[in-house]
Amino acid sequence: MDFITGIRKPDMTAIRDILEGTHTGTVKLTGAIHTIRNMGEIAFVILRKKEGLVQCIYEEGVTNFNRKELREGMTVIAEGIVSQEERAPYGFEVRLININVLSVPLQDAPLPLPIGKWKLKTSLETKLAYRPISLRNIGERAIFKLQEGIVRGFRDFLFAQDFTEIRTPKIVAGNAEGGANVFKLEYFGKRAFLAQSPQFYKQTMVGVYDRVFEAAPVFRAEKHNTTRHLNEYTSLDFEMGYIKGFEDIMEME
Repeated sequence: MDFITGIRKPDMTAIRDILEGTHTGTVKLTGAIHTIRNMGEIAFVILRKKEGLVQCIYEEGVTNFNRKELREGMTVIAEGIVSQEERAPYGFEVRLININVLSVPLQDAPLPLPIGKWKLKTSLETKLAYRPISLRNIGERAIFKLQEGIVRGFRDFLFAQDFTEIRTPKIVAGNAEGGANVFKLEYFGKRAFLAQSPQFYKQTMVGVYDRVFEAAPVFRAEKHNTTRHLNEYTSLDFEMGYIKGFEDIMEME
């Protein structure tokens, strides 16, 4: 009798599987066609996956698909043979055998932004206007992986120091810091604010768990004209009890 474990074994190959050597020979990859570079009898088909870009090689007479039907923006299942190629991303490429199309973008509708370039040299307004498209650019989407890495490092370090992670309210009845302006809002007929700091909650929870931290958004209603200030940002906060002096906090930092 089969039991439900809640873990589904993936039936497609990930970049990690190829790099670790667990998948060799013929592989199947899901992804979106990022760019196509026609080179005569062959074409470089760059597949965009969550981990990054995979260089695939389309060969006339080998790949079981009409190259003229390939379009940027298609989502596909690409089947091919892995081979080493130092010049390709991650040091390997996939020589395509077959392509199964999952979805196709609108006919004759070019992408409004050149997301195939390493860096989008367009205005912020244009990036935001086409955000679902601009985020597919390698440079733009790297922002989220950097954020993930910073927060993960913060959390992992504090877990190792026996801290407890907490979640504090972001709709509050009063401000925690008198020096910063707050966003006001109506809360079912009552006045409320967006939290500018978890300070009071951290101090409360130190009496419960001794060492606590939170990685969460905070809001500051302050006009600014620099790239070093944000009205909403992710705050990395921790609070400690039973310390001998400020040197204990300095050691943590």
